[in-house]
Amino acid sequence: MTRTFDPRTLVLTLILSAFPLQFSLAADSETSGEALLDDSVVTSMPDLREQRAGPDRKIAFFNLLIPIIERQNAMVRADREFLLAARERNTWTRPARERLKRICDDYRMNCADPQRTDWDQLLSRVDTLPMQLVLVQAIEESGWGTSRFARESNNLFGMRCFGTECGVEQRGTGDRYQQFASVEDGVHAYFLNLNGHKAYDNLRKQRAALRGQGREVTAEALIASLGRYSVRGTAYMDQLRLLLNINTDMIESLRGQVDEPAA
Repeated sequence: MTRTFDPRTLVLTLILSAFPLQFSLAADSETSGEALLDDSVVTSMPDLREQRAGPDRKIAFFNLLIPIIERQNAMVRADREFLLAARERNTWTRPARERLKRICDDYRMNCADPQRTDWDQLLSRVDTLPMQLVLVQAIEESGWGTSRFARESNNLFGMRCFGTECGVEQRGTGDRYQQFASVEDGVHAYFLNLNGHKAYDNLRKQRAALRGQGREVTAEALIASLGRYSVRGTAYMDQLRLLLNINTDMIESLRGQVDEPAA
């Protein structure tokens, strides 16, 4: 399957050409979902200020992030399928225990004993995020990828860090923001933040409830649980909804281009 991107963003296509579109990892595999990552590929944030503001910049931004978000969701899905199968099988080899520990460490849980693991809580954390949700937060937090922290630190989600020497300092405030080696690392950290931090427990509960009802987990449904992501609270959620309404058609159109088979 070959990605097809807008010609105006050819340089981004070349950057991303090494990323396969889809992944398969057997549910009973004891190989970590992180095996889906190719550590030799590092995607640094291009300077999207070079793209004309408007459709050109939007297309470049979405074409960069859509495949990366797909990769992250594929990793999470692989780990979730492993957990579901392992819980059902209830036979714990050493590699399976090691994979369980790695997953639980990522998601801020203690799973030393599989028999005493809180499986409902774990599965509420190890779950995918809607593409549109990730994109509209990236838009809002990074100014379409043009913020200093996006350009210099691959931090598109305004993720803070706390300590006198961590990350990068925001000039004039003393606040510090996380720094990542690649855009993919930054997106991965964002996924772990929403899926593991106590501030987003309501988001995870809402997602689990939708799963339990057999309903689609949408960006619109989860935005209402993001009031603690920003000090702006309700105004922040309203802005995300506005961005979602404005950009949904373009996002879905570009996702369709990514999924088109080669001629």
